[in-house]
Amino acid sequence: MTRAATLPGVLLGCGVLLATCSGTASGPGTGAVVAAGATARPATPAPTTPISVSESAYGHLVLRTTAGARCTVEVHVGPPQYGDVPPAAAAAGIANPSGVLTITYPAPHLPAGPGWHEVTCGTGSSSADFTIPSDGISATRFTARIRVANIGDQLPGVTARLDASLAPARDLDVAALKRTLVSEWGLATRGLSTLDLLGDAPADIVITVVPARDTSVHVTASDGSQGIFLYVSDLQRTLTSDNLVAVALHELGHIWCCRGPDSSSGHWATPVADPLLQGVDRYGLMNHPVDCVLFGTIESCPNRFSDRDLRSMGFTQIPPPPRNACIDSKNALLAQLATLKDRLAGAKAGLDATDASLKTLSAQLVALETQYPGGMPPAVYQTYTALIDRYNGTLVVERTQVAAYNGLVTQSNGLVDQAKQLLC
Repeated sequence: MTRAATLPGVLLGCGVLLATCSGTASGPGTGAVVAAGATARPATPAPTTPISVSESAYGHLVLRTTAGARCTVEVHVGPPQYGDVPPAAAAAGIANPSGVLTITYPAPHLPAGPGWHEVTCGTGSSSADFTIPSDGISATRFTARIRVANIGDQLPGVTARLDASLAPARDLDVAALKRTLVSEWGLATRGLSTLDLLGDAPADIVITVVPARDTSVHVTASDGSQGIFLYVSDLQRTLTSDNLVAVALHELGHIWCCRGPDSSSGHWATPVADPLLQGVDRYGLMNHPVDCVLFGTIESCPNRFSDRDLRSMGFTQIPPPPRNACIDSKNALLAQLATLKDRLAGAKAGLDATDASLKTLSAQLVALETQYPGGMPPAVYQTYTALIDRYNGTLVVERTQVAAYNGLVTQSNGLVDQAKQLLC
């Protein structure tokens, strides 16, 4: 006996060997005629939105889909030991009337390796592989992000104990970095390189400011990823915020410098003065140890790259460094000091000549007094009193010369003090 199929809500009855049968609905629905022995046809699923990926590269995707379709892209890459990855939900967009959609997203520097895009457009989905290139971080333009380390954070590569008492210094340093690092980097590189300091967005290099006592360092992991750890205090003392910015410049320089026969452990083995740099900057930033200068109780460290430093970063057309206001001020003071030095030498020579005259006059007076202990003849006495007048007049001249000389000394000392206060 053949059994007729039953549609939902429909009651069907069939005679034996009949090719067709009719039924009357006993519940909600309508009548139906079904071939003996047939099954109900399933509902046709809605068609999926077509997706065709024509370009898939790290940071860039081009696809074709239905015009006006909204698409989202997820980026899947292996996490590096140090540094950032793009957010998983990297970007979204609407296909143009031709159905073409180009999507770009921030692609922080990562070690070379595979990755893939997961694309969703309407009801469709697709995936496309890409390869992260092996290019290094571009010295011409790159991004950085400042990470604030808090007590209790687990930081890979950090063994120093985080100290809550250094948190205030850390906060001052972070504020100084956010305020000045971009401009200082531009000055340090003579405008050849641009650093874009990001907020919380993924960046090419992450600078972690650590409230601990240790030596700041640029690290490279076995997977090729890089990171920078700035310690607010070295093993001797807490650094000033200005000095920590200079340390940050130095550690950033290690992304590219220093390699080759003239280097040792990422630094230049022998300091070489740059003829276009002066003062504390004259040897550049990438020597070890970094040559800082103590101005009274204030330590000043280099914050300008030398010609040799910049060449190691890949630059070949290197302009002269921008004028340094501190150096200009110091040079002006030194020029005044040089003029005063000549004036002091002339004043000293005049004093010496006057003093010699006084000694000669004094000797003549003593000689007459010795020769005539009992009294001088009138003619001799007249000579004697004339010598006294000359002596007293010369003494007045000497006192005037001494006052003028002391005034020049005071002026010179003032210029020296001003020069010492300039941290360059």
